[in-house]
Amino acid sequence: MEYKMIGKKRVWGWFLIPVAAMLLVGCAAGPAVKKVERYWPVPPDPPRISYVRSLAEPTDMGRKRNWFLLTFRALLGGSPSPPMVRPFDVTVDDRGVLYVADTGLQAVHIYDLPRKNYHQIYWIERDRSRFLSPSGVAVDDDGKIYVSDSQLNRIFVFDPKRFRLVRTIGEEGQFLRLGGLSFNRKNKLLYAADAAGHRIDVFDKTGKLVRSFGKRGSGNGEFNFPSHVSTDRDGNIYVTDSMNFRVQIFDENFNFINKFGQLGSVLGTFSKPKGVAVDTEGHIYVVDGIYDTVQIFDIHGRLLMNFGTTGEEEGDFWLPNGIAIDSQNLIYVADTYNHRIEVFKFLGSPTPEEAVKQP
Repeated sequence: MEYKMIGKKRVWGWFLIPVAAMLLVGCAAGPAVKKVERYWPVPPDPPRISYVRSLAEPTDMGRKRNWFLLTFRALLGGSPSPPMVRPFDVTVDDRGVLYVADTGLQAVHIYDLPRKNYHQIYWIERDRSRFLSPSGVAVDDDGKIYVSDSQLNRIFVFDPKRFRLVRTIGEEGQFLRLGGLSFNRKNKLLYAADAAGHRIDVFDKTGKLVRSFGKRGSGNGEFNFPSHVSTDRDGNIYVTDSMNFRVQIFDENFNFINKFGQLGSVLGTFSKPKGVAVDTEGHIYVVDGIYDTVQIFDIHGRLLMNFGTTGEEEGDFWLPNGIAIDSQNLIYVADTYNHRIEVFKFLGSPTPEEAVKQP
């Protein structure tokens, strides 16, 4: 009986080959993708931010569909790599690999943009445990991947080659509700925002707690549900102090430097500040999840400009969250409820002549 069953599977396999070949011919080419051009600010001001592209599934990298493989997966009950559901946090490494924590899919997407390869982490330990709500992602200088989970309240560390669990950071009751992560390449430390704990926890690469700073309050160095944390190349630390409606800045030794922001409904103020990141010229980008825009400030907290508005078109946002900026000043925004990562480019600061002309 077992031999007959195997034989039937072989017969089905030979039958499916010509079917797949016919489908392959019929589906080989799709419509050409129209390039969208959008710039901020709008003319007559010189453009400073340009829209580049969106990423919602692996084929958006320019990777060709393997129709033969997709056909067999469909006929045999398999499924292709799933698109993003609710991307929440994002980071990018020095090689141009993009990492996306997807709370809706309960997984981490890995887009190797230069090589157009895609991987996904959804098992914490194979056949034993899975993510419930991955809320933060970071990568260290060895390529190890750190993922925080706001329901499991742990930080999970994976190796960069086989994506297997290396270690787990955190014990029962240590975190109250984990948010974003950031790895500081200058001092080799990992920063984790504990939103409900109203503090930032700092770990070395072995997972040892080095320091915690912050408590609930509204003073300098105090937090009210911090959601995201970021660092710049000088080691400075930027914390989205969400329910204080501000961003706080600290040096690499955790000394308070500055703060800016307040509750409001005009540019320069915040309603729901989320992700924060810094470009190579020191400009600070802050995502506002309610007003669906990214505001850009200088180190003193002075508003420079904003880009993005509410909508579903390319360059629009719908409840965005995380943000990351690479060494080429490409800007990656987790456009959560549009189910995608949107990519923008910082085109450079005004020249001295342009700056004089601007009010």
